[in-house]
Amino acid sequence: MTSSQVLSRLQEEVICPICLEILQDPVTIICGHNFCFRCITKNVGPSDNLLKCPLCKKSVMKDTLKPNWLLVNLVEKIQILSPFEEQPEMQELKCPKHQEKFHYFCENDGKFLCVVCHQSKEHKLHKISLIEEAAPKYQVLIQSQLETLQQKEKALVQMNVKGEQKISEFKAQVKNERQKIIQEFKHLHQVLQEEEKLLLSQVDRLDQEGAKEEKIYITSSEALQKHLGRLAESLKAKQKMSSRDLLWDIKVVLYRCKAFQLVSLTPVSTDLEKKLSDAISRHNSIVDTLKKCRDNLLADKKKYKSMFFIDTSKNSTVLENNNSKMNTALEPESPSTAPVTLDATSAHPDLILSQDLKTVKLDIGPLSNSAEPADPRCFYPFRCVVGLPSLSSGKQTWEAELQGPGGGACLVGVVSEHAPRRGFLQVEPKAGFWVLRIKGTQCQALIQDDTREVLPIPPSKVGVHVDHDRGEVVFYDAITSKHIYTFQASFQGRIFPFFRLLYSGTQITLSP
Repeated sequence: MTSSQVLSRLQEEVICPICLEILQDPVTIICGHNFCFRCITKNVGPSDNLLKCPLCKKSVMKDTLKPNWLLVNLVEKIQILSPFEEQPEMQELKCPKHQEKFHYFCENDGKFLCVVCHQSKEHKLHKISLIEEAAPKYQVLIQSQLETLQQKEKALVQMNVKGEQKISEFKAQVKNERQKIIQEFKHLHQVLQEEEKLLLSQVDRLDQEGAKEEKIYITSSEALQKHLGRLAESLKAKQKMSSRDLLWDIKVVLYRCKAFQLVSLTPVSTDLEKKLSDAISRHNSIVDTLKKCRDNLLADKKKYKSMFFIDTSKNSTVLENNNSKMNTALEPESPSTAPVTLDATSAHPDLILSQDLKTVKLDIGPLSNSAEPADPRCFYPFRCVVGLPSLSSGKQTWEAELQGPGGGACLVGVVSEHAPRRGFLQVEPKAGFWVLRIKGTQCQALIQDDTREVLPIPPSKVGVHVDHDRGEVVFYDAITSKHIYTFQASFQGRIFPFFRLLYSGTQITLSP
């Protein structure tokens, strides 16, 4: 079965039985049948809450209609399939606009061109080559990138070895210090027994923090290794392809490889090493001095305890505050807000922006199919928009109120200036997106490889606090101030507030 036949069958599965078009805002009624929201509700009056299924005639209440998120995602992916995905098994690919065979490759746009496209004004000033001539040049670029990735892979392996050794040494130091404390404090009086507990508690906390940093280090290292491997495999696969297949999306593949940065991971933080050093120094000081002056120890103990521990009634310590650097985010404290507006030049054509650029709404009919805009800053085909100002250092805080059918459906967060704006968007941190997916009573963090972490708080008004210097994106419920989720990142360049509207009727209003 050809890909075009598969696509045709997929489209048949997402056809509304009423309007016979692809489902728009699909909902599932209690009998299990699926319809466009507007189609199934258009004949129901404002005071009439009862409707009948056109297929099985079963009566259902209007307020029992439920959005079908699975169909929403399926419809989105079907609608963005390119012409080439519909005819990959054809012997000769043809220009969808002119129905001529492709003979040229535009190096500026990374697209195939037919004879007519080659003569058009759009590509007049572009660098254009015959397909057969362009492929060898990109083979060289692929090989160069592959060699660079292999060198980075070797460096990563060496870094892992040193990091694991450092972790082992640190844990051995912690273990040794614990043993020394236990042996020496066996010979002290009751007052020293209390001091022993205090120091052991400190070392135990250091052990816990060391374990957390070890886990973070290993996880980050494995993620880098995995990502590097995927990039290398994609280049190797390209090398084996025909000229046309090799050049298809070659710009995206090479960009991803070039953008890969070998981040230097810290196996044990300087802050944690300093705390261990302080703990060791403190212990040695106690052994030398407290044997001579027990009374001074009683007075000094209270001072030292206040230095290492914060008020216990607040259930927090200095080490617990340090957890915010290791993916354990605390609730934001009275975030300072900065005015954010919407960037009209980036908005998808279907999005409606208010005059003050503080509100965006998606309001489309069942047959909406906007033409692809010429401006490369504009998102297409996904209905997205970014906010201004961008952030290249410091902090920024803003809030977004969500409205629409079922509470609305959207993605909210931040996006890198290097993230793509055309074609199928892989919305995840490694592609330059740090966002939450909010649909009615559901809230998810988009992590990686289509992985979503389900979160307990589905906010109707979400706050976003960005610390560019520390690489943090903190989400919180703007109504209750409860923390929702925190992304840790290493931002390269500017980042922008980011919004994607999923359902017709969804509206987002920014404040301040």
